[in-house]
Amino acid sequence: MEPVRILVVSTLYPPVARGGYEVECASVVERLCERHDVLVLTSDEAPARARELADGGESAPGHASEHVSERAAARDDEREHVTVRRELVRLTPGARGALGAPLASMRAVRAARRALAWKPDVIYAWNGAAIPQSALRVLADSGVPLAFRVCEHWFGEIFVRDQFLRELLPASRGQARAVWAGGCRALNTLPSLRLRPTAPVRTAISWNSEAIRRMVPLPPFVEPVLERVGHSVPRYGDLYAAVVREPAPAPVIVFLGRVTPYKGVSVAIEALARLRSKHDIDATLEVIGPEDDGYGAEMRRLAERLGVEGAMRWRGPATPAQAARRLAVASAMIVPSTWDEPFPLVTIEGALARVPLVASDVGGVGEGMHHEEHALLFARGDAAGAAAALARVLNEDEQTRARVARAFDRAQELFGLGPYLDEQERFLDDALAALSAG
Repeated sequence: MEPVRILVVSTLYPPVARGGYEVECASVVERLCERHDVLVLTSDEAPARARELADGGESAPGHASEHVSERAAARDDEREHVTVRRELVRLTPGARGALGAPLASMRAVRAARRALAWKPDVIYAWNGAAIPQSALRVLADSGVPLAFRVCEHWFGEIFVRDQFLRELLPASRGQARAVWAGGCRALNTLPSLRLRPTAPVRTAISWNSEAIRRMVPLPPFVEPVLERVGHSVPRYGDLYAAVVREPAPAPVIVFLGRVTPYKGVSVAIEALARLRSKHDIDATLEVIGPEDDGYGAEMRRLAERLGVEGAMRWRGPATPAQAARRLAVASAMIVPSTWDEPFPLVTIEGALARVPLVASDVGGVGEGMHHEEHALLFARGDAAGAAAALARVLNEDEQTRARVARAFDRAQELFGLGPYLDEQERFLDDALAALSAG
């Protein structure tokens, strides 16, 4: 791929991170910067405590963040071959976000046009959730080749669910909502806007799993000229693969991720209670990760009601190095998600750390690690099934060791960072060629 200018769009960008996609995006940007000039356009959120990416001590997914002033948000974060502009308002769901969406959209349009003035050769959009998609609409209408990396479900409703653009579409509305929509349409008549939410979009798409490709229907106005599946991979895979296993004498089960309803922490706690009461295994559950406001307290009350509060260990946020040290002593990892995970990297990290995996069979979980061959999977929300799977892991030594070995081999063979970054650069090269040909 000849050196070009690449504009990357992402809801968040490190050191701000709430999940794996932001870290993955940064890894790709770093690779692209070796040969290309890159401009990152992202939201105006900044970390409460910035940590260096390079030393493996970045903030864990979900680290607390805070808004910065508009002046600070507009200031460029410049490094060699890359500029990061934190200029897009990050919108909250619900009425508060909707009320702020029109002005945020106008600001996003200005930011998009400033980015276009940089004269990119190709645009690579990673995430449009929670930012004004008017920026993406302007970029899509610019004529610059546009590709998407789809790691989450938002893409299936691009533009039509945006808190401003949706008001420009015909719909049945109550009186108050109709008045609001009329005001949004009047605003859209400004020469600086005139956005058409469902105008045709010709694009290339890199899906992060077959599962997300299957779960996300393409909007009728989106025409893909190139589609590929490139599985997400952990940025710190080598760190997890270097873990020296020293399981604790008493069984320790690890949950690694954000303490939020859709990650299924309640299922893990109920499974722990069943494991102790029904299977007579005195295990403990370590919860490693940041907590949503109020939800951690709710989970502690659940543990108390189930009589397992003494068997819980709440570790809080952790760096990758800290998480790896906890996985070294773990007897099993539980991934009890209750939503359709597109492709959870935590299962790959656990496999690389040689920790036995027990996970809910949702989304792309089984695509990464197959049931019985690499992990034991249970039905969504099935705490009894999770407890039974954990009991098997802890009681069936030979079978567990064999699954762990196969999972490690699979993770090493298929989910390495270097090959993934090579493929991402090839995809962008092929996307630029395919879109330019039209």
